[in-house]
Amino acid sequence: MIRYIFIFSLFVAQLHGQTYKAVLYNGTGAGSQEKLLAMTLAGIVNRDSARLYLLNVYETWSYNQTDEKWRDIYRSYGNVQFDSVQIVSQLIDKFREYIQGGISYDPNRYYSNFSGQNFRWQAEQAAMIGGLCNRLPVTSAMATLYNLPLSDSVLITDSFNDDSPVWVTGKVDNPTHPWNNTSLNEEARYLTLLNWGVQNILPLCNPSKFYIREITDWTVSQKMFQVNLAGTDGLDLNSMSVSKADILENVLTYLNTKNSDRIFHIYGWIQPEPMTQWFAFFGSSFHETLLGNLSFHSSFQVEQQYFIPKSKVDPDTVEPDNKYYIIFIGSEGDAANWVVGFQSGAWFSADRGKVPVGWGWNLHLFDECPFLAKYYYDTGTQNDGFLSVTSPLGYAYPDLWSGAVLQNAIDTTKYLMNRFGVDNIYGYKHYAGAGMMTYRGKTISNSFNFQKYGQFQKAIDAKLTMLFDPQLPTQIPITGYQALMFNHTGDGSFYGTATNLTEMANRIITNIKKQTKPGFLIAGYQRFRQDNASISSADITMPRLIQVVNLIKADPIVGMDVEVVTPEMFSVLMRKKLGLLNTREDENIPVGFALHQNYPNPFNPETVIRYQLPVSSKVTLGIYDILGKEVTKLVDKEQEAGRYQVTFDASKLASGVYICRIIAGDFVKTIKMSLVK
Repeated sequence: MIRYIFIFSLFVAQLHGQTYKAVLYNGTGAGSQEKLLAMTLAGIVNRDSARLYLLNVYETWSYNQTDEKWRDIYRSYGNVQFDSVQIVSQLIDKFREYIQGGISYDPNRYYSNFSGQNFRWQAEQAAMIGGLCNRLPVTSAMATLYNLPLSDSVLITDSFNDDSPVWVTGKVDNPTHPWNNTSLNEEARYLTLLNWGVQNILPLCNPSKFYIREITDWTVSQKMFQVNLAGTDGLDLNSMSVSKADILENVLTYLNTKNSDRIFHIYGWIQPEPMTQWFAFFGSSFHETLLGNLSFHSSFQVEQQYFIPKSKVDPDTVEPDNKYYIIFIGSEGDAANWVVGFQSGAWFSADRGKVPVGWGWNLHLFDECPFLAKYYYDTGTQNDGFLSVTSPLGYAYPDLWSGAVLQNAIDTTKYLMNRFGVDNIYGYKHYAGAGMMTYRGKTISNSFNFQKYGQFQKAIDAKLTMLFDPQLPTQIPITGYQALMFNHTGDGSFYGTATNLTEMANRIITNIKKQTKPGFLIAGYQRFRQDNASISSADITMPRLIQVVNLIKADPIVGMDVEVVTPEMFSVLMRKKLGLLNTREDENIPVGFALHQNYPNPFNPETVIRYQLPVSSKVTLGIYDILGKEVTKLVDKEQEAGRYQVTFDASKLASGVYICRIIAGDFVKTIKMSLVK
């Protein structure tokens, strides 16, 4: 029995017939310096409200109409009226009241971590510093042109720890700075600046979020510390130089200290990709976010709500038949390029909904950007199945998290699964050479620690965990690790070749024939792309997927018995076959009292508080300041046994630490919550 208590404070404007006004900057044809300025400005002005939308400033690589499509959706679905500008001076004038001046940089200072990359390292650091004190990154000439005053030093207020304000440089290009020593090569100069930043800027930044790679409006809006570091190879961990890895480890160690009992988040991208596993040892989750406009998406106000996919299956209405149940899963669901980029445009296919598929999503990004979630849930069909990739918390590895952060990880994961109605997960690891290696004292593996992974999946009540792992049996249910798992490996179904559709269909048919009815098969984990896209060998479009399905069903031996299903149906039918599904309401009654850590935490201005009751109880749930004075009472009544959630709105309160206390019968517990504005 699950009951939800909502305190509504945010509403989509269209629900009330109101027009939401915002500015749209059209960056088409603008130079990189102007685009950096616009992104920084968006990050500053979008912190508490969605004020500035960026068009063609930093678009997703996966779908080049992402900015245009969301612009149109905000207009029609969010009732947004955009005031469009294309001239930077006019853009600045519209928001001049928010801007204190500029942070100067040398535009001729470039660096690259690998072939094909080239970025202005001083400019990125100027943008990060500027984001902390509401100033824009500019050259000296731009400062004069746009009337943005410069200062040798700027005062930065610590928004997170209530420490004293700190003076830092307002001119990154000042020749007296050690990183401007002309006797050093470009890499040494950039790393000198980053090491200075670790000592002086990192303590002023968001302690729960960190950004790697090219800076974005999201980096600025969240006041993250940012570095642009990478190795020279996509997979080889040792291609990351020792000096760069040292900087990363110093930042990760600091953030681990600041988040000793909870998960923190890393955004951007990392090369080599297996470093995501190394990051997990420090208590982090990772999110690919190489794109713009997340500051707008995250600040656009929507009604606080819980979501149910149209593909949700009532277990009481279905039974496994004498069939072969197969599933096609869209890859890259953890990545913002797919979450924000409409699954590389595949979401707009006229054929979407004609055949069941599993769309992968990053539930953490949905939680940060609920307008995006609302759009997908509202426009999805019964054949658009939803699942979490690789974890509800993002690109994450629960088996590598320490015990200190596990409870927070469990609580936040369950909150995300509950909010978005997703309880099936697809997980995988990559890519550790021969299968296992040690990197800077941490073991990186191609396989999960199945015992730890299973314990975590059981704790979050994941109904089915599908995964790609070379150490598990393939295409059969696995129940030996406390949670139901279903693996696929070695049969061409993981990023399998989709160039020749007949060959792809025949490969799947061969795998189907190995099953005993009722049978279950992951037929393909592929990248879905927009119709008529120029695709790689592992990509597939909706029209081509339908052709594959038709070829499979035309097989004279098994075709008539094949049914393509969503992840939700796949999961329910498998659990029913195995006798693991009991639909009694009693299963939802908790075995003990609990008050879980609020999520998100730190928060601004809302956070969700979850608690559970094993028996009917008189419940009092209150919020108190650090001195013990009651701020508000959220619950004060008799409640039946069950799981509950309440949203606490602190928009009228000052930043600081608050105490949440529950009294339910003889059960009393408190948690600390951090409000950061």
